[in-house]
Amino acid sequence: MSGLVNIAVIAACAVSAFMLGPLGCGILNKIPAKWLCDYDEEPSEELLSGKRFKKSWGLIMGAVFAVFIGVTIFTNGIGIRLPVIFVLYFFLMLISASDAKYTIIPDEFTLAVLVLSVASVVMDLLTVRSFVGTWYEPLIGGVCGGGVLLGLDMLSMLLFKRPGFGFGDVKLLAAMGIMFGWKASILLLVIASFIALIHILILIFSGKTKKGIYVPMGPYLCCSAGIVIIMQPYFGQIYSVYMNLLTMTTLP
Repeated sequence: MSGLVNIAVIAACAVSAFMLGPLGCGILNKIPAKWLCDYDEEPSEELLSGKRFKKSWGLIMGAVFAVFIGVTIFTNGIGIRLPVIFVLYFFLMLISASDAKYTIIPDEFTLAVLVLSVASVVMDLLTVRSFVGTWYEPLIGGVCGGGVLLGLDMLSMLLFKRPGFGFGDVKLLAAMGIMFGWKASILLLVIASFIALIHILILIFSGKTKKGIYVPMGPYLCCSAGIVIIMQPYFGQIYSVYMNLLTMTTLP
């Protein structure tokens, strides 16, 4: 019976997520134009028109949302954090779309991620302790998440005289770091960097972009956050395999 319940919940959440894709697209078309600009910029005509994202964006957003929430329930099961994760994925979907098209992560969306991260931490400390087990781990995770990106950005400015990451990315990973703690935050950044590298190489070799072009990191961070949540039940097994590889002796 529990298997049927899980299937029913997965189906219901996936359908709901898909239907929320067009809603998310509509929200991005209705939010104040200033949200999609840098602090020192004025909105363009396109932003002011309210016709920023076509309906196809909503379908893509809904499909990706549905896949992530379905796989998350499959690996994590039905738990107390499911509503928080569902809403978190919704805002990560909005962030991915806004950063992908306008290279902007609205502070209002990052604030929502921060609130949801704190809610997840409270549930973690009171129940299963999925990502954090002590009260100070979220603080370290937030500082570590934002600090690593900020440090890399400063290094990029020093070496290449250009930003490596936007400050929106720094704030987003800091907000995520509160939920994930420092260990999972580092894993999140590694996965995001790997996905970004593969995608950029594909774009370069296909001739769709050029070397040196700025590629927004937000979508990769959001995708990585979903992957880390999906992988969470298997962290113990992954760590055991990793340690076994480190201690493996040379084959005869």
